[in-house]
Amino acid sequence: MLIILTRIVFCILLICIIKSLWDNSGGDKRNLISKLLLVFSIILLILAFYAPDSPVGAAVFRFLAFAFKPLGFSIILLVYATTLISGGGIKGPAPTLIITALIVLIITSAPVFAVWAAQEAEEDAIEVVGSSACCSETADAIVLLGQGTTQPIIPDRIQIQLTKTAERIIYAAQLYKKGLAPYIIVSAGPRIEDDVNTVEAVDIKRVLIELGVPRSAIILEPNGATLHESAIETREILDERGLEPVVILVTSAIQIRRGSLTFTREGMRVIPAPTDFNAVNPYEDSTYRFVLADFLPKAEALLLTTEVWEEYLALFYYFLRGWLAPGF
Repeated sequence: MLIILTRIVFCILLICIIKSLWDNSGGDKRNLISKLLLVFSIILLILAFYAPDSPVGAAVFRFLAFAFKPLGFSIILLVYATTLISGGGIKGPAPTLIITALIVLIITSAPVFAVWAAQEAEEDAIEVVGSSACCSETADAIVLLGQGTTQPIIPDRIQIQLTKTAERIIYAAQLYKKGLAPYIIVSAGPRIEDDVNTVEAVDIKRVLIELGVPRSAIILEPNGATLHESAIETREILDERGLEPVVILVTSAIQIRRGSLTFTREGMRVIPAPTDFNAVNPYEDSTYRFVLADFLPKAEALLLTTEVWEEYLALFYYFLRGWLAPGF
């Protein structure tokens, strides 16, 4: 019921916005192009919502995501403000737009804000780790969401290079060696926006073997480009092999909530195993204290804030699509 009500409210807001834009485009023939562009934009938005993995839908989705990110939002405000500068003067509301853009950039790039945002996003994961739920139960498989944990092998490289999210690969290997599950399902589809035609799951398998995981214990899921697709493909693998739909889910702490709810929605019981924590001060009894430098803008802080914001946007999108189990 909550999903239906949210969709209704969301649709009503969109209709009101579209109607306002349509009315402002005027009624004479000179504005026919504006109306056609509006209709075309609506079609693209619908395509991006229902088919985000299609080439056109993905391009539109990335543009919309950029517009809602702190950096993208600030750039759009600044670009619009520059269009209001003419004849050596600045028309309103250009000053307000410039000040707003600067405030957004300063706040979102401050480490103290980034850490707070990450801590709020990782709150559920912190509770899981604190209760040791991720390391005391057994399952039929460990599911490693590995998209973006490695870089492709190109002619100038002779080894697989890991990214900052590769901690989940090491963690999955550790859980396997503890005997918590007989298999590791590596879910990572084709690399996005890379000239190299490779499947990331294959490279992750090589890393797991180097970490001591037997080949026979690694199951590749090479089709899941999104978390939702990974959940569907994983359930099919479990059913094909006659395994119980009970999995230990290894992913980043920021993503663990969406991942758990998505896999649960596909009929699996999920034991969350979060890693890749970003919060500096995740526990109330921590002795860490912020210093003056934590209030000064840093590029790394802006990246962290953007990552958290992207996850909230993805969580809301999954909620609208009905891909989350009750509990959102």
